[in-house]
Amino acid sequence: MALLELANLTLLSPEGPGPVQRILAQMPDPMRPDPVAVVFVIVLLVVLYLYLRVVFFKPITKVMADREQDLHAGDDAKARAAAILEARQKDYQGRLKDLRAQAFSHRKALAEAANREKLALLDEARTQAAGHLAEAVAALKTQQASARQALLVQVDALAEAMAQTLLKQA
Repeated sequence: MALLELANLTLLSPEGPGPVQRILAQMPDPMRPDPVAVVFVIVLLVVLYLYLRVVFFKPITKVMADREQDLHAGDDAKARAAAILEARQKDYQGRLKDLRAQAFSHRKALAEAANREKLALLDEARTQAAGHLAEAVAALKTQQASARQALLVQVDALAEAMAQTLLKQA
C-alpha cells in the first residue's frame, strides 16, 4: 500500500508530515548496513560459488584439461613421428651413399675391364697386323725373288739375243 501511495505522489509535498515523509520514515537508512542481510548475501554468494564450482567449473576445467592433454599428446606424437622420419631419412641417406659408392666402384671396375679388353683387342690386332705384315713381306720377298729370276732370265735372253744380233751384223 505504501508503494501505491508513493506512486500517486509527486516529489514536491507540502510542508509537514505528508505521505512522502511517512514512506521515507518507514524505509531503512541506505548508508547503514544491516548485518543479517550482509551475512545472508555472503552465505548466498558462497552457496552460489560452490554450486557453480561443482556444476559448471569442474566439467569445464575437466574438458580444458583433456583438451590440453590431447594437444600435448598430439605434440608428443608429432615429435616422435618427426624423430622417426629423421632417422629414416638418415638411414636412406646412408644407404644412398653406400649405393653411390658401390655404383662408382662398379663403374670403375667396368671401365677398367673395358680398358683391359680394349688393350687385349689392340694387342691382338697388332699381332694380326704383324702377322699380315710378315706374310706380306714374305710374299713380297718371294715376288721379288721370282721377279729377280724372271729378270735374270730376261736379261740372259736379251743378252743372248743381242749377242746373236751383233754376231749377225758382224
